Amino acid sequence: MSSLFSGADALVFHLSANLLCIALLVKGIYLRYHAAAEFAFAHVMLNLVTFALVWLMHGTTIDIGLGLGLFAIFGILRYRTQALKIIDLTYLFTAIGLAIINGIEHEQISVVEVVLLDLAVLTLPALMEWRSARRQQQTINLVYDRVDLLDPQLEAELMADLEQRLGVRPVRVSLGEIDLLRETAHLTLLVRRGS
Repeated sequence: MSSLFSGADALVFHLSANLLCIALLVKGIYLRYHAAAEFAFAHVMLNLVTFALVWLMHGTTIDIGLGLGLFAIFGILRYRTQALKIIDLTYLFTAIGLAIINGIEHEQISVVEVVLLDLAVLTLPALMEWRSARRQQQTINLVYDRVDLLDPQLEAELMADLEQRLGVRPVRVSLGEIDLLRETAHLTLLVRRGS
């Protein structure tokens, strides 16, 4: 890629590509399908800081893997204490991945390869989110207080109780942690919106 751009021109091109990608990811995909707007700032800033670190490591003796590993450790230390959904963590990881894709400049990597990788990383979540929204499915995580209904033989009663209490009939129920001391269980429900 260095043959097309050099110096400040290369930085402007890579930074512009990165900012376009993170804008499409956050505004065009994430915020369209998820109400967690407070994570938009985290996505953008993690992306931008990771891009800056990767860009500044060009030509240094520090290995990129080591630098990103240190950055990831500091990030994980903060985010491990926050109860995040898997989808939010996946978007954070995608934001970091886009920064790395756009931040690396090497003569063996062409602009076409970077653009194709950016398109792949942005297109796949957009299609998956669109498909999920089209099927009008939603995931609900809850703490359930009727552990007596968790017996597989009582599935009909469990579904009826959830429907009566939530107003929607779950398509699928996944069992998480069970707290026998408090007599509660963590359930993940897949429900159809508008059902």
